[in-house]
Amino acid sequence: MLEFIQQLSDDQTAVVGCVGAIMGATLMLMISFHANPQNRQQAKSLSATKKLEMANKEQQPQRRRAA
Repeated sequence: MLEFIQQLSDDQTAVVGCVGAIMGATLMLMISFHANPQNRQQAKSLSATKKLEMANKEQQPQRRRAA
């Protein structure tokens, strides 16, 4: 693995570093979001609300025009 990194140019190393930093920040954001108990409750209530909305949409007759 070190041989691969040593073969990269400065620009390529910078791009790899930036991608790694973005992935690390995204991971930390996801962990901190899911670690908060309030967000867990909101996510559950939102998913239940979306399920109800989808069930209501399926029950309603759809009016579509022919293309």
